[in-house]
Amino acid sequence: MAHPLPWPKEDRTSVFAQYTLLVEDREALQARLKDAGIPTAVHYPIPLNEQPAYAHLCCPDCTPVAAQIARQVMSLPMGPYLSAIEQDKIVCARQ
Repeated sequence: MAHPLPWPKEDRTSVFAQYTLLVEDREALQARLKDAGIPTAVHYPIPLNEQPAYAHLCCPDCTPVAAQIARQVMSLPMGPYLSAIEQDKIVCARQ
């Protein structure tokens, strides 16, 4: 399933610190990227309703989409100092 790419409006600039994707086999992709020297991160591996502060408000089975996304989300490095060569390295390593 294709997802739209985030893109700033013409009168704005990007402030992304990382670029987050939904991927089918996160562990395999992370290993491939790590082998290529590309760091990845999973910033939110646990859905909000399963966090201790909110767990009493909702059962884990009540939010299947959030649970699925938590298993698939992964962030790539991104920022204003990432060169075109580094960007190409990330894109090519993902394939």
